[in-house]
Amino acid sequence: MAVSSGVVYADNAPQADTTLLNQVTVTATRSEKNINDVAQTIEVVDQYQIQQDQPESVAQAVKSLPNVSVSGGPRSNSQSINIRGLEGTRVLQIVDGARQNFNNGHRGTYFTDPELLKSIEVVKGPSSNLWGSGAIGGVVVQNTKTAGELLEPGETFGGYISQGFQSNNNESRTSASLYGVTDNFDWLLNGYYNDGGNYETGTSGKGNGDEVENSGSREQGGMAKLGWQLNDDSRLEFKAQQAQTNAKVPSNPSTAVDTDSPLIIQESTNTNLSAAYLFNPDSALVDSKFQLFYNDTEFDEYRIEDKQTDNTRYKTLGAAFTNESKLNYFDLTYGLDAYKNTIETKRDDTGNEGNRPENLDGESTTVGAFVQADVPLAEAWTLQTGVRYDRFEAKDNRPDSDIEEKKQNDDAVSPSVALIWDTTDWLTLTASYNEAFRAPSMEEMFSTGTHFAAGPFINRFVPNPDLKPEEAKNKEFSARMNFVDILGDDELTVTANVFQNDVDNFINQIVSGTTTTWENVDEARLKGFELAGQYRYQNMQFGLSYGQTRGEDKKAGEYLDNIPADKVVADVTYLMLQGDLKIGSRYTHVRAQDDIRDDYDFDNIDSYGSYDLVDLYVSYEPASGALKGIKTDLTVNNLTDEYYVSAWEKLYEPGRNVKLNVRYMF
Repeated sequence: MAVSSGVVYADNAPQADTTLLNQVTVTATRSEKNINDVAQTIEVVDQYQIQQDQPESVAQAVKSLPNVSVSGGPRSNSQSINIRGLEGTRVLQIVDGARQNFNNGHRGTYFTDPELLKSIEVVKGPSSNLWGSGAIGGVVVQNTKTAGELLEPGETFGGYISQGFQSNNNESRTSASLYGVTDNFDWLLNGYYNDGGNYETGTSGKGNGDEVENSGSREQGGMAKLGWQLNDDSRLEFKAQQAQTNAKVPSNPSTAVDTDSPLIIQESTNTNLSAAYLFNPDSALVDSKFQLFYNDTEFDEYRIEDKQTDNTRYKTLGAAFTNESKLNYFDLTYGLDAYKNTIETKRDDTGNEGNRPENLDGESTTVGAFVQADVPLAEAWTLQTGVRYDRFEAKDNRPDSDIEEKKQNDDAVSPSVALIWDTTDWLTLTASYNEAFRAPSMEEMFSTGTHFAAGPFINRFVPNPDLKPEEAKNKEFSARMNFVDILGDDELTVTANVFQNDVDNFINQIVSGTTTTWENVDEARLKGFELAGQYRYQNMQFGLSYGQTRGEDKKAGEYLDNIPADKVVADVTYLMLQGDLKIGSRYTHVRAQDDIRDDYDFDNIDSYGSYDLVDLYVSYEPASGALKGIKTDLTVNNLTDEYYVSAWEKLYEPGRNVKLNVRYMF
């Protein structure tokens, strides 16, 4: 069996394919699998959906999925993803197989521009059995574009130029790419530049179209990829990716300018390097990948009023090995991971001596091994079971630190088991149990110095190197139904998931009058369900989904923060002109979030009420004629100019936004 060359050519007319039941391959399982053959709940957003929606961030690209929401407010460079009530370091981020571990303060963590992506896979629920620490809420896997997937069969060279405009903040979005393939090599170069001003909120209801001050930003970056087919069995892959962002924002970008967060000039640079060796000889026992990766994230910040200069730098160096063996009676996927994180911060206290956070210098090391087996039990039954072991260590490298215990060592075992029953050719039932963990971050364990000062009152960090890892135990039941030719030339897919995720040793930031620290305080229970259906009749397609999550602190009997509000999304699409023209509309209803603890600080928000959003979209991509190679996407978000705020956020969201993008491919 030869190694894939990586040259999987694009469809000639992607919009013309109205089939719902196409095979979708996912990589979030650590090996390529058909999405219908995995026990986890995984949803995929492909590049055509990304081009249609024209999102400004990865979080915006997945916000319509049930029980998935955007956190961090409307500033796109600080947005992150909430899955079933868990976010931040509780949702693991993967880009082309490499972990993205950066996390510090209120700074953004998603740096890949959606223009670079061919797909986004969202794994819902704990996934430490394959990925290790951090995956207690889920995993967001981002797969970047390759040359072969952009070329049509028979082509060896191509490129595109893309220009977009968004009306709400007068944003210009420009990108260009060149790519090609030869007998043994495939390569791709991509660059982008985005420049936008301040957002404006909606005008309906109490809204009057106010500007969200200092919500604009400038972003630029690029990516280079090279694939080298050494022989029929072996392949090398190299990638370099960089993203830069410049913005003037509050130090907490999710808040307004006139709050206690000082205004800063923030410049960030994120660099990712990776090299992979793929080996797949003519053997059922070997289908392997060995990857080395390096991430370097740096934030330079200038506090305008205090004239102070801060720096944050976070590096990750890692290696990952995965192999798949197909044995006589079952399949095995197994591998090893090792990575080291380092963080260094410099906090300038000029003019405010002793009243800033102290510089941080820490490192953490993790080594893990995993194995998963797919065992057919009978013609219609499959057992998927696995286990992962991780050993991790973190330490404070500051020689002058007052922390008595400067090192933490711990380990974790993450088992999983699932039973898949193909009851009929149209119904598959799955019952699963997964355990996961999140090791405490270096910021949570080792932070010292002043958190904030308000007049004569000073709040100081208290380190806690004895924090225990968060532990999650998830029970889930799912059903998948596929029907064809109900009325003739039609298809129907329905999925339903019910889950309960119990998280112990929940790490919370505790802010009292004079101190801030992190403690294991909560035993959290998150439970809910998702229901989604898609129906296609000839050239028309309908979608409907609903997601609900409830969260409770089992000890205190109180509601948990950050639980997404219930959401209904309805979508209708119609293809015309042999699939060249696609028109559609999406309606989103978000229920009021009333499940809020009594002492929650709403800040400047009265309440988290319900809201309704209507989006329109048109895509035109002729497959032949003089305009072949030109793709036009027109999208209108928030057509009714709704004035609304998402649950748990401090800023109102953008009002009506008309997005236009023209792409020329050659």
